[in-house]
Amino acid sequence: MSKLWFSADEYMPSLIRGSVIEQDRLDAQAAAIVQMIGDVPCLAPTHYEWHVAKAVDVGCGTGVATVQIANIFPAAKVYGLDLSPVSQAVQAMAPANVAWVEGNVLDVDVHSLADGVMSGEIFKPVDLDYIFGRMLFLGINDWTRYFSTAFSSLKPGAIIEHQDLDWKFYRVGTNECLSDQWEWHQAVLAGAEQAGLSTRAGSDAAVTMKAAGLKILSEQAFEFSFVPSSKTPKSQAMGKYVQAKLLPQYPELLRKMLGARGITGADLERLTKECLRDISSEEGIHQKYTVTIARKP
Repeated sequence: MSKLWFSADEYMPSLIRGSVIEQDRLDAQAAAIVQMIGDVPCLAPTHYEWHVAKAVDVGCGTGVATVQIANIFPAAKVYGLDLSPVSQAVQAMAPANVAWVEGNVLDVDVHSLADGVMSGEIFKPVDLDYIFGRMLFLGINDWTRYFSTAFSSLKPGAIIEHQDLDWKFYRVGTNECLSDQWEWHQAVLAGAEQAGLSTRAGSDAAVTMKAAGLKILSEQAFEFSFVPSSKTPKSQAMGKYVQAKLLPQYPELLRKMLGARGITGADLERLTKECLRDISSEEGIHQKYTVTIARKP
């Protein structure tokens, strides 16, 4: 039913998905996010009290957040769900209350009585206590379906936490958008929208959650820095991560995204140079990372 617009294999061909190099990159990103949002992997457990017997980490990636959630809720059964398998090394060190599942949340049919681990176990109606999702903006192309599935699967009083990124770039410590006039960025946004992806997966989440019947408890925005700045100390690790590990992947990322719109050759080379210049143009330049927490009434 759903499909990633492009996978790590497609836009990072130099990396093998699940390889040590790629896992190191994703783990570094996860660690930077933890520092950025307050030295915790998820905000709901630090702000609210509720009983958690069953939880799922949607789009778990390398599994680092799944393990952290399992340690926060040691009495709960915690599922790590992703399209690709988690490495054997992570599986071996995970606590006993973790179960790893390969699958797509958008394939769940909450109106059927289907058996199987996805619809019949993880997303069984009115059975989940906590749904966690982080950085799903490249993997979800139907947010209405995603949050409706979450609503149907949560128990009354249960919580969903959504952490995600918007695509625009801003000046440090402000809401002053820098990217509206960037030609390459407009082409990327157009390509994303053409593919059915939201370019405001973080800041628009609350609206879609409300429409699904969920009650918003909190919404916090953080600066996902591309260049470190002393003005945002909590985001410095993110800026260092982007410069060291993410930026080198951008030329291939742009080749995939802009190439899908017919931009190749000299035009692609020019826009790639402009992109690399623009996203490192000043300290603290950032995208907005929003953490939205909601409860099922």
